[in-house]
Amino acid sequence: MAKYRRSKVKRQHHVVAALEDGLKLIGSLPEVDGIIPGIIKPKSGGAMGFTFQYLTQSGFKLIGRSSGAAQEVFVITQHPQGVLEALQTQGLIRMPEASQPSPPPDQNSQRSP
Repeated sequence: MAKYRRSKVKRQHHVVAALEDGLKLIGSLPEVDGIIPGIIKPKSGGAMGFTFQYLTQSGFKLIGRSSGAAQEVFVITQHPQGVLEALQTQGLIRMPEASQPSPPPDQNSQRSP
């Protein structure tokens, strides 16, 4: 295992303390290969917990929210649809309203002036 990992959660970045238990539960799924916590931004208000953002080439992205912060969380899996369904069934994540899993925004698209 990588030097910064305890279980499936990579420890290169800090993790919002309120999200620790949820990350452990997500990592307990056998289909999940790894979890990479990302950038933490200060935020106030909003629902606490995890919200699906989009599919990635290696799995999917979640936003984890606590009472004072939001953190990107990348879930590495070869079976993103199955993991998402399991997490929804367990009540661990929310899907945005009127949203189905979709690819990430196109990074190469150009905006019109």
